[in-house]
Amino acid sequence: MSATMVVRDDRRDVDPKVWTPAHTALIRAAAEDPAVERIFVNPAIKKALCRDAGSDRDWLVKVRPWWGHDYHFHVRIYCPPDSPQCEPQPPPEGEGCGHELDYWFTEGVLHPAPPTEPPKPRPGPTMASLPAACRQVLKAP
Repeated sequence: MSATMVVRDDRRDVDPKVWTPAHTALIRAAAEDPAVERIFVNPAIKKALCRDAGSDRDWLVKVRPWWGHDYHFHVRIYCPPDSPQCEPQPPPEGEGCGHELDYWFTEGVLHPAPPTEPPKPRPGPTMASLPAACRQVLKAP
C-alpha cells in the first residue's frame, strides 16, 4: 500500500476527494489507545479532525499539528515504566482546535521566505554522541 496525499494543494485543508471518515476513525483509534502519548499530523489534518470529531473530543488532545505529515502520521508511545532514560513529553493544554491552530495557516508558515544564506549541512549523529542504550541496540548482532 502506498501513502496518499490527503492535504489540498493550498495546504489550508484536507482534499475532500481523498479524505474520508475512515481517516478520522483511524487517527481517533490510535489516539484512544492508552499506550499512545502523542500523534503528529499535518495542520490541515488536525483542522479536519477538529471539524469532524463530533461531541466526544477528549482524544483530540493527543493529536498535534507538525510540519510535513501530509501522507502519514507519527505516533509517540508513552515511556515504559521500566525505561528510566525515556523522557516523556509535557502534556499539551486543551484539544488544540482553537486559535492556536491559526498559526499554522499564516502566510509565513504556509509559504516561508527562502533563506538568505544556504543552510549549512548538519553533521549526522555519531555512535559516541548516542545514549548508551542506543549504542547497545546498534551494536547488537
